[in-house]
Amino acid sequence: MSTDAQSRLVDLLDRIGKVLGAIYASTLHELDAGSKADRLSRCGFSNTEIADLLGSTANSINVALHKSRHKKQKKAKKK
Repeated sequence: MSTDAQSRLVDLLDRIGKVLGAIYASTLHELDAGSKADRLSRCGFSNTEIADLLGSTANSINVALHKSRHKKQKKAKKK
């Protein structure tokens, strides 16, 4: 397989991943932003990609993820 063909395949797989991420994000409508971002992050999406999927900014995703993780840590300490 040529380098050009490999490059096209990688681009195609990237697009498929973004489409699947958008579909998954659309099923999370009942969750808050932090939970949505957390789930997409665990799927391997970067903060910038999550922001694109959720119609937000990368900085707000950073904040939402931080708050979500902090909330989980507080719950774990209470147990």
